Amino acid sequence: MTSVILLTTLSTALIPPVKTLAECTPGTSNCENKTDNPPCDSRNPSNLVADTTRVRRIKIAWDVCQKNDFYQVSWGDDKDDMTQIDDPKARNWTYTGARDLTKYTFKVRGCNAPITKDTAEKPDCTPWTQLVVTTPDW
Repeated sequence: MTSVILLTTLSTALIPPVKTLAECTPGTSNCENKTDNPPCDSRNPSNLVADTTRVRRIKIAWDVCQKNDFYQVSWGDDKDDMTQIDDPKARNWTYTGARDLTKYTFKVRGCNAPITKDTAEKPDCTPWTQLVVTTPDW
């Protein structure tokens, strides 16, 4: 019985955990410029991570403590594009058509619609949270 517990303990220590999301930490090859996590009384998207396991796809995911009406995602390699996600429960977005060994910059921010329906009034948005991802050689 002791040898079974010992072997299980040894084999568990030798098998690394599987990671599907590329957590951005200083010194990693695929992510740079991760922002610090805001306090949990914030509407700012936080803990931005990128999943590049599917070919030609980069899935960006984030956490948020307080509700936003919608999210804006900006991305680009040489130029910036932007999309709006009108789902207040959204916590991820997938970019399709990514190229091999290319550095992409992703930015996410939460926004609340103006209180009045006046189209001249801009939405109340948080600062951008940024993540830089270099795609693998799929």
